[in-house]
Amino acid sequence: MIHVIKKNRMKKVIVFLIACIFIATSISYAEHLKIGTTYSQKQSEYLSQDWKKVYASILEIGFDVLRLGAYWDEIEKKEGIYDFDNLDWQIEQAKKKSISVLLTVGMKAPRWPEYHIPAWVLRNAKLSAGQDVSRDNYLKEKTLKFVKTVVERYDNESIIKWWQVENEPLDRSGPKHWWIGRNFLKEEVELVRSIDTKKRPIVINLATYPNKVLHVIARLSSPTYPVTNALPLCDILGINIYPTVGHKLWNLKLYFWSKPGERMKCYSSVINKAHRAGKKVWVTELQAEPWEPGELVHKAEENPKTASTDMILTAFNELQSLGIDAVLLWGVEYWCYRQERYEDSSWWRKAINLIKSKRTQNNKALSSDER
Repeated sequence: MIHVIKKNRMKKVIVFLIACIFIATSISYAEHLKIGTTYSQKQSEYLSQDWKKVYASILEIGFDVLRLGAYWDEIEKKEGIYDFDNLDWQIEQAKKKSISVLLTVGMKAPRWPEYHIPAWVLRNAKLSAGQDVSRDNYLKEKTLKFVKTVVERYDNESIIKWWQVENEPLDRSGPKHWWIGRNFLKEEVELVRSIDTKKRPIVINLATYPNKVLHVIARLSSPTYPVTNALPLCDILGINIYPTVGHKLWNLKLYFWSKPGERMKCYSSVINKAHRAGKKVWVTELQAEPWEPGELVHKAEENPKTASTDMILTAFNELQSLGIDAVLLWGVEYWCYRQERYEDSSWWRKAINLIKSKRTQNNKALSSDER
């Protein structure tokens, strides 16, 4: 009997020590958390913005990480003729500000319509709605050639610290609900690794849906389980987080809210799987702009229902204890739109205050470490 009691006590001690280690690790991650954003020239142009002016103002905010997309349909409008001028300029400006760049390569990149495939490729590829587009040999060949061209061009660019191969490749997305198969994604990852002389970490990201209804729909409609397929291929697992989503069904506006408990359960499940596999986790998109039903961008003056500056702070604070290495706020072009169109600078101020607060916390942590 005494032996059993001692064994039980020993188990409790071991569990307690493991918990302490986990908490200490989580706090360390939170203290050194990188804060970044994604910038899309396409999104700025959709909002009728002077994209270079907007980009320059974004660089002044003080982000640690900037995610940029190599948009295939902009760079190779004609087969074999490449125009990297705009992307070169964006990378050079980030370098001047010493902001590390995560560059997305492939047929998919951030922002609608998800797949940024040149018209000349689409004319020759045989694609139908809802399919694995990587089954088309012509598209595969041209995509690999484009990826090779991009990675070779920027291989020696020191400000590029990470590659992201495709954007949510294993999830159905876009107007035709396409997806990219794991085998081709593996081929792309291996190609990038074979070219990259600096051996930069590779990010593969996926969508997460904390709302129970959307989570079930996503799982039922998904041809694969993205987390399981992504982890063996990446160094960093990226998760895209949208706590509130709006959809329009005919004339009916639907709002899918999520509760704190739902969100933590959803995120923790994915993050724990990644950590068990020895992979770091980034939030490559944390909702910081509206997702209103039937709207690509909420342009009206009234405040949207699906996002606010308070929601951003709540979502950010929830993530800090989960062992995440970086959080990239999604929607910086919208913040600028609100400021230019309606003189509403609250979105900008929230982001700047968040970064200042985090930087102060980081500096205190570093000072403590030095002591």
